[in-house]
Amino acid sequence: MADPRPLTLNDLDARLREVEALQELVLKLLATTKPLDRVLEQYGATETQARAFYTLLDDLAARMRNGDQNRPSYGYFEMQVGELFPALRGNREFLGLLIDTMKIERPVYRELHSYMTAHGWPSAT
Repeated sequence: MADPRPLTLNDLDARLREVEALQELVLKLLATTKPLDRVLEQYGATETQARAFYTLLDDLAARMRNGDQNRPSYGYFEMQVGELFPALRGNREFLGLLIDTMKIERPVYRELHSYMTAHGWPSAT
């Protein structure tokens, strides 16, 4: 049965904090399933290609944190992914799916996803 008193701003703020906590838990649970591995597998990536891709992401994340001079660009990301996956070179759907999937990956890749979206990198959605 619903509470007859109107919701206050404090009530809404408390509910928002609960939803945010649940969202964070769901993201953590999803990250344990290694969603990027599933995407790479779906597109036929080899183990070697997957390892090289994660090395690229780690490099991009490090560069993202080291200041404006050497920050990664979408063009660089697209070029590197094209070299790792020649059969998928220029496949915008694949690139967008990789970027979108980082949102539910481990925290460093979620941070990289935030950087990418803040800088207008395209996504699949």
